[in-house]
Amino acid sequence: MSADSSDTKLLRSRFDSRHLPAHLAQTAWNEAISVIFDSRSRKSVEDGFFAHVDAAFMGDVALGRLQSTAQDFDRSRYKIARDGMDGYLLQFYLSGRSASRGGSNSEVAGEGDLYVIDMAQPLATTTTDHDQISLVVPRRLLSSRLESPDASHMRVIPAGLPLVALFRESLKSFHGQIDNMSRGEAETVIHPLLDLAAAAVNGHVDDRNMAGVNLAHFVALRRHVEDNLLDPNLSLDGLLAAFGLSRRKAYRLFEPVGGFATYVNRRRLQRALQALRSVSCRHMTISEIGTAYGFPSPENFSRAFRREYGLSPREVRLLADSGRSLPDTTGKLSEMGWTRWISDIGR
Repeated sequence: MSADSSDTKLLRSRFDSRHLPAHLAQTAWNEAISVIFDSRSRKSVEDGFFAHVDAAFMGDVALGRLQSTAQDFDRSRYKIARDGMDGYLLQFYLSGRSASRGGSNSEVAGEGDLYVIDMAQPLATTTTDHDQISLVVPRRLLSSRLESPDASHMRVIPAGLPLVALFRESLKSFHGQIDNMSRGEAETVIHPLLDLAAAAVNGHVDDRNMAGVNLAHFVALRRHVEDNLLDPNLSLDGLLAAFGLSRRKAYRLFEPVGGFATYVNRRRLQRALQALRSVSCRHMTISEIGTAYGFPSPENFSRAFRREYGLSPREVRLLADSGRSLPDTTGKLSEMGWTRWISDIGR
């Protein structure tokens, strides 16, 4: 298991059984996941068993993606009493499914469904080979937002419900951006994300969770911008037409990032920065890169780039050509791993 972080970046941790000797892989995984569940693999290493976790920690919340072969998971009353953990797991299966081992009437959480697990209550589940995202939240952060905080255990909320879909896409987008997020940025969106989670579990929006729904709308708008970032016709009017938004609401949603035009320019500059440092773009001139990323005027490109990064495009390219990086202010690594983060949640 390894962990990496800094004063500004999110704490990250990864586990991959495939990097271990075959005779140790299952034992190491069982020990790692035992922070939450007792597990039993339904495949041997010879039959293809593996488990991979990619996790991030922000504030008091952990977000992880688990890819694994089929397993049984248990959380007994004895284990609950022994570990004292008190929180919720909010899970989305991107592929595969999970079901309680309780007979033919057991609910099945399938692809896209929201699966709610209360860590203060026992469970016995079985999964197929799967790929899932889980948000681990202390009870104190979520229970006050839920209408029935003690009656949500092992609920399966259908994938097709609009609020579930908004929460799922927001969580996937959040996980997809964690390599680029600072701790401060991640912690800023945690409470709106929990508001959205509560709206999905409760089945409706109210004044308490409106901020989370607004966040989900912004995630959808941001994805549209990313998909069309290099389109010279990308505009606020086009965005309003695509999403049926009022100009007032769009202004409000983009206000925290400086407005629509500022956000688009910043994302284009970030893409241009990547191109300037990329070996695959060495054949392009600086002017061609500027034009490709939305700045047809070389002077405007250079001016905007320097304002954003404190260096000119030419200086960045020279640094990249010499094998040097931009000044690094990331700080020291932390050794805290995901098993410790999760064990601390709710304590």
